Order: sequence, then C-alpha cells, then structure tokens
Amino acid sequence: MPQDRLRLVLGALNRKSVKFFGVDLNGIELHADDLDFSYDSGTVLSGSAQDLLLVLCGRTLPEGHLSGAPAARFTMPGSTA
Repeated sequence: MPQDRLRLVLGALNRKSVKFFGVDLNGIELHADDLDFSYDSGTVLSGSAQDLLLVLCGRTLPEGHLSGAPAARFTMPGSTA
C-alpha cells in the first residue's frame, strides 16, 4: 500500500474509528517501524504501518510481522511470515 495513503488513514485515527472495528487496544501503543506513526500509549506493539492497519481492522497476522509484548495476541499461532 502506498505510504501516502497509509499516512492519510492512520493520521485520521481516533478512539471512535478504532472502536468501530471492535479491536481491544486498551493499554497498547501502536508504533510503525517504517513511517512516523504511533497511536495511544501503553505497551508498544510495533510493525509496518500496513500491518498495524490490519491489526486495527481486527485481522490477525503471521508470526514475525509484529513485535512487542502484545504481538502474540494479534498473531496466528503456528504461522510464519
């Protein structure tokens, strides 16, 4: 996904839009590795901006796409990147 579009979508995030998808991010700070983006505060969950957007939409990702203590919560067990 083009980074300018990712910036547009991620830059418009707010609690209401995150709540829409039903993902529980309480106590989690999202931090993109590939562009200047972070959201909220708490234990850091890192990954590419595109992968974090998938997390925000309720998707689970293959292992290796995310890092940080909460990564396992958003990862498919036994999958690989």
